[in-house]
Amino acid sequence: MKINLLKKVGVLIMLLGPCSSLNLSAHDGATGVVKQRMEAMSDMGDAMKAMASMVKGKQAFEPALFIQSGETIAEHSDMMPKLFPAGSMVGKSEALPTIWQQWDDFVSLGYRTKTDAEKLVKMARDGTELRPLTKQFVKLASDCKACHKDYRKKK
Repeated sequence: MKINLLKKVGVLIMLLGPCSSLNLSAHDGATGVVKQRMEAMSDMGDAMKAMASMVKGKQAFEPALFIQSGETIAEHSDMMPKLFPAGSMVGKSEALPTIWQQWDDFVSLGYRTKTDAEKLVKMARDGTELRPLTKQFVKLASDCKACHKDYRKKK
């Protein structure tokens, strides 16, 4: 069972790895709300990588960093509707028009991501063992994957 869970984490990280970190050239020329959301997504990607490293055992579990990373994801997820105002699919944006065409679903997914991140933070604060944390992390990573699949241009 443990190996199966670790395989799931590994697969999610492989899928999200290229999506979660925007290279610096992607930010070139981006301004205003587009730049703000690219930076927020980059912060979320960095936070996911930090937590993934811990749940995969590549890095020692650091509760403070794990909690901080989860808080970053929750905060940025809460900001998503404000970072995607109508008409902001301009320039270097990697956003798909589907965001605005399926606005309620997009907002709902952002809320779910926030809720799952907050649950992960609470579990870490409560001293939950790594295995249940890993299960919740996989759930959070699935939220990220779903958003990237439906609402972000393929790289």
